[in-house]
Amino acid sequence: MPLSVLSALARLDIDPWEEAAELSELPRITAAQRLAALILQLPGGRWTKADSRAISDRLIELLPRRSGSKMPLAEKAHGLREMKLSATTKMLICAALAATVLIVAANREPPSRAENVDVSASRPSSR
Repeated sequence: MPLSVLSALARLDIDPWEEAAELSELPRITAAQRLAALILQLPGGRWTKADSRAISDRLIELLPRRSGSKMPLAEKAHGLREMKLSATTKMLICAALAATVLIVAANREPPSRAENVDVSASRPSSR
């Protein structure tokens, strides 16, 4: 049965996303060697050292290129979740919400008293 990279790393008790982030920060040759070593550690694996290296070379090519900054990819992804909105953006969001509330409230407003009188005057009396 073929293994996915996710399930293979999970069998080794390694978080696949963290490992991918770390591998993408390494030089390609070092990353391929590290992944090949992990492939060789898989339980029940029947790969030769050359096979594991060929597999790791193909997989490493699929990773995103190493970034120019020194911050690891996992920290960058974590930082995106904590991104702060500017004061202008917050004000625009609040203004849009307030406008929406006013529009909804205006559309739900009951008819005025003058409209009620006109409607009741035009109806025949049932008395």
